[in-house]
Formats: sequence, structure tokens, C-alpha cells
Amino acid sequence: MMRVVWVVEVLLKFAWDFCVAVLQVVSWVFRPNRFMKPVIVRLPLDIKSKWGIWWLSLIIFLIPGSMVIRVRQDLGLLYVHLLHTDDADKDMEVLKSRFEYKLRLILGEVKS
Repeated sequence: MMRVVWVVEVLLKFAWDFCVAVLQVVSWVFRPNRFMKPVIVRLPLDIKSKWGIWWLSLIIFLIPGSMVIRVRQDLGLLYVHLLHTDDADKDMEVLKSRFEYKLRLILGEVKS
């Protein structure tokens, strides 16, 4: 039963983040490029399963302004391109706490 709740929670968080990101990207389009701070960051993963990494990569890819550019499952890393960020470390922690941990719960990698 809790697994269903976690799935719904991940879907709602994704929908919210998607809507916010769409508005952010639209605002960046109309701003001069000198304000943009694109960055490529390395996201260390706690999730181990191939499906978990696939789902996390898909979520990141589908959020406008972010894209997974490389997956290193052997090292447990994702390389993520962010179109704009003021604090890349904070953004990576948000991804880990909002999505990776919940995916681990859904896949049974951690106990609640």
C-alpha cells in the first residue's frame, strides 16, 4: 500500500517540478543570455538497480532545463546538464531528496 502512495507522491512532485521548470525556461528565453549559468554536474547515486537509474534519468531528462548526458552505472554516477543554476550542489541535493530516495523506497532498496 505504501508503494502506491510513494508512486503517487513521485508523480505529483514530478508534475509540479515540470510546471515550474517550464515557466523558468520560458523566462530564461526572454532574458539576455548573460544571466544564464549553464553547468554540467556529477550526481553520485545511491540507487543501484538498472530500473531505478533508468527512472531517475527519465525524470531528470523530462524536466525542462535539465538533461542526463551520461550514465556511469559502474561508478554510480549521472552527469547532468543544467541550463541554469545558482547553486548546482543544492539542485543535486533536491533531485536526490525529491526523487532518488522515493524511487529507492518504491523499488525496495531501502526500508521506510
